[in-house]
Amino acid sequence: MSSLKNKKSQTTITALWVLLFAGCQGGLPVTKEITGRVTKVHDGDSVHISPAGEKRIIVRLAAIDAPEIKQSQGLESRNYLRSLILNREVLAQCNKLDKYRRNICVIKHNDRDINLEMLRAGHAWYYTKYKDEQTRTNRRAYNKAESQARRSKIGLWDNAEVQPPWEYRAQSN
Repeated sequence: MSSLKNKKSQTTITALWVLLFAGCQGGLPVTKEITGRVTKVHDGDSVHISPAGEKRIIVRLAAIDAPEIKQSQGLESRNYLRSLILNREVLAQCNKLDKYRRNICVIKHNDRDINLEMLRAGHAWYYTKYKDEQTRTNRRAYNKAESQARRSKIGLWDNAEVQPPWEYRAQSN
């Protein structure tokens, strides 16, 4: 019996070390990888992925927040994301589920970080509320991408009165 307790203690300690190490790296570990075809782009930060022979999975793009469909630039953001990945095979690297049970993921297509591409094109905000879930390298890249899009006044940054989606959602509720 004591050897079973000892094994459980070792397993628990190992799991804690893994979590601690991941935290020191500045990001949550990838807990799930999904490979499949994007069958629907709901808006600029939510898609449906259908893995071969499996039920579709709803994915929320991590660390970005795109305008809602009814907002200014909402359709443009969705259409840009469609142009990047609709009907294409992608890899989604997920680290958690949100309160709506969507997988929160970084989506990659041909080794390109699609979340980052949305920021570079000015079709989303860098959602800094969740920056602690990223590596330091990704935090820098995402911040830089949004800053460059703002300076270049591309995408949603071409509109001086653009409203962040979190403010829009708060007003709509």
